[in-house]
Amino acid sequence: MAVAAVNGCQAGRREVTADHKVKRAHELKAQGLKPADIGEIIGTSRATVYRYLSMGGT
Repeated sequence: MAVAAVNGCQAGRREVTADHKVKRAHELKAQGLKPADIGEIIGTSRATVYRYLSMGGT
């Protein structure tokens, strides 16, 4: 791992960089849409929508 860090590699899961999708998911949830529908609109899976909603983007 130390060698990877020296070479600029990171271990683990990537951070969410699409903040606009997180905010949009919260907006759509506030409108009363279901997570499956939100996922279709923003182009992610239902599981990702649940992850976005747990982040607290608003």
